[in-house]
Amino acid sequence: MSKSKQPTIIDVAKEAGVSIATVSNVINRRKVPMAKETIRKVEDAVNRLGYRRNVMATNLSRRRSYELGLIIPHFGGYYGRFAEMLEQKVHRFGYHLSVFSAAGMNPEIERRHLELLLQRRVDGLVSHGLAMSMDSTRQIVGGGMPLVIFNGWGWPGDMVKLAVNLDFAKASSEAVRHFHENGCRSIVYAGRRKGLGANEQRIQGFTAGIQDYARESIHAILDVDELGIEGTLDEALKLSGEQKPLGIYTFNDALAFEILAVCHARSIRVPEDVKLIGMDNELFSKASFPAITSFDMPVELQTSLVAAFLIKQIGEELDEETEQLLDAHLARKKDRELLIDLTMMARPSTANAERPLRSAQS
Repeated sequence: MSKSKQPTIIDVAKEAGVSIATVSNVINRRKVPMAKETIRKVEDAVNRLGYRRNVMATNLSRRRSYELGLIIPHFGGYYGRFAEMLEQKVHRFGYHLSVFSAAGMNPEIERRHLELLLQRRVDGLVSHGLAMSMDSTRQIVGGGMPLVIFNGWGWPGDMVKLAVNLDFAKASSEAVRHFHENGCRSIVYAGRRKGLGANEQRIQGFTAGIQDYARESIHAILDVDELGIEGTLDEALKLSGEQKPLGIYTFNDALAFEILAVCHARSIRVPEDVKLIGMDNELFSKASFPAITSFDMPVELQTSLVAAFLIKQIGEELDEETEQLLDAHLARKKDRELLIDLTMMARPSTANAERPLRSAQS
């Protein structure tokens, strides 16, 4: 073959000794029964010849791009893990995932993302509830593009068929209960108003949890974006007075870690004087001293459900196991919201010498 000539699907079929249809089935990852040896022959031929699909021509003929879009607030922590795991999930169905960061809700970057998504004609979109404005999202889905929201609240039904949300409210109520069971009678939520919907869910759960102990506890909701780390700790300590231990539930593990550092600098003992609970179950929450009690985010389950619902919306068939998983959770959804429980990981930051930890320190 001439070096200047690009190999075609016909060349691959000849090289592998199979039909053109078989080559097409393999490279497009269609769910057609094929022997492993046949798949290996085609893949080897593709690699030897350096064959590359003409993606644009294929997409035009099929009216499908086999590309999905994901928009997240940023690439750090939970969001990075979510993107990586969702990519693996959709890859199983033959789809490529293009990931965009909202870069702190920058309007110009949002506009660029919108243009790119429309130009590339992605087959479906997954968006975090804070990653793109409703107006921009409406422009995308107005043409009928399937959309799944994760960790988003209050989206109108004409735009979103399903929001797959972590149950931050329920976890926040559990945090209050855990503090109370471990001797805290002064309990504070240190939140971030920049967290918008996710922060509001935590506040709702915290407030609901406090109602059970309102007569026997002092409580407050503080905003770290307004007070700063040290100011938040000062206000919490002022609230508790001489009543120890003080329980501080934070928006995420990073905030809990920062408060822990200030406590160390001031010789405030954790967990004797202050007990801390974070959110996200980041690696550093396990490695800090003392290790920080946190809530594990079930990213694998969340991405499995997001991918399954989106793929089904597009019109693809799911395997039996994935179909059963999706159906089992959809049966429990309320309106258009599917809630997923978080798991508390109790660690030394909330330990009580008179009570054992409720879960393994992992």
